[in-house]
Amino acid sequence: MSKNTMIFIVDDDPMQLSMLKDHLSAMANFDINTFSTGEECLAQIGKAPDIVFLDYNLNSKNSNAMDGLDVLQEIKSKSPSSEVIMLSGQDKIEVAVDTMKYGAYDYIVKGESAFYRAEKAIFNLYRLTKLKRNAGMYRTLTIAFGAALLVMIILVIYLKSKGLISDRAGWM
Repeated sequence: MSKNTMIFIVDDDPMQLSMLKDHLSAMANFDINTFSTGEECLAQIGKAPDIVFLDYNLNSKNSNAMDGLDVLQEIKSKSPSSEVIMLSGQDKIEVAVDTMKYGAYDYIVKGESAFYRAEKAIFNLYRLTKLKRNAGMYRTLTIAFGAALLVMIILVIYLKSKGLISDRAGWM
């Protein structure tokens, strides 16, 4: 991620929203946008954020608001390259599995270690991005090496058929 990392934070709790934004801002020079509803976030998803921190329950203030799973599915369909990290007060494995099934990168339970886990998730995303980039480079190099080897084999066969090279060494 060579450009400034763009992060969206979506949470209907203004205190949680502000604290996470402050924590991440102190960590690095991120481009952070905050939203109190999933609908606000989806209206801006065309900016293609690198990372979205998304609350699982977004309907505490407005009962008609989209919930986190619906927003997650919309984000993944409109901006598949955006990595979504779910935040929730629920410590249920079923909820975490559901979010991962719909494309969340990680699931963080809100609590005293949530901000530390958010840092670790960002660090792991950077590592994943670097590994993907290296894998692509190695794949390209492997294909190039294979093509060069094939060209050499074809060249040797051609030169041998024309009698320009022989099986015997020149010093014998």
